[in-house]
Amino acid sequence: MTQPISVKCKLIVLPNFSGEIDRTMEGFADACNQILEVAKRENCWNTTKLHHLVYKPIRVATGLKANHVCQAIRRVIGNAKAVKQIHKFRPTSVSLDVRTFVYKEETQSVGVTLMCGRVEFKLSIGGYQIALLRDQTPTSATLNKTKCGDYFINFVVDIPTQPTGKTPKVIGVDLGRRDIATTSTGESWSGKQIQSVRDCYSQVRANVQSKRTRSSRRLLRRLSLRERRFQEWLNHNISKQLVQESNRRVRFVA
Repeated sequence: MTQPISVKCKLIVLPNFSGEIDRTMEGFADACNQILEVAKRENCWNTTKLHHLVYKPIRVATGLKANHVCQAIRRVIGNAKAVKQIHKFRPTSVSLDVRTFVYKEETQSVGVTLMCGRVEFKLSIGGYQIALLRDQTPTSATLNKTKCGDYFINFVVDIPTQPTGKTPKVIGVDLGRRDIATTSTGESWSGKQIQSVRDCYSQVRANVQSKRTRSSRRLLRRLSLRERRFQEWLNHNISKQLVQESNRRVRFVA
């Protein structure tokens, strides 16, 4: 069995190529937005049908490579299935496939097809990423730009996993705010008590903060410690009950 995971790697981009990456991202976002308009207007959300409608005009309008246009179509359809309402696409990423990128393990580099052609970038990665990518041939990836202006590529690789057999000795626990913990066996611990305590401390803090004195600041620190101790006490008790419930069921099953 395998599990697909994303391996994030930083690109070493020379200044003369950052503009080419940005231009490709802008073209890709422009293509996605134009494709989205057509999909909405024609009420067409089938990849193949939409491809016939938009492929040629989008290539002419944006100057993108053929496979970039194909990936833009898939991006629009994929987002439409994932969210109820698609907002405007921003020029911060480009979807890639085997025709638009290649990972080179021997040199720890990646060749990426941009609007100007294929460009090779060195990867700035550590042992963790190298181990995940060892003997891998990624078939899909996403080129991203961060708010800080750095460029990353996220490779999708399949990692072998141990098969998990079905066992009645496992208890699932869902954590939340309304119910702090809810188990797959039906047990639940309400969050009303901790929320009530938080509201009480919040109101007291608001009153104390308005005084702006040295003694009020000391009191605020004491209140913060009290609230934290109560939260730790409550979490400790719930975790103890979860362990007891687990042990009881394991003994019962055994």
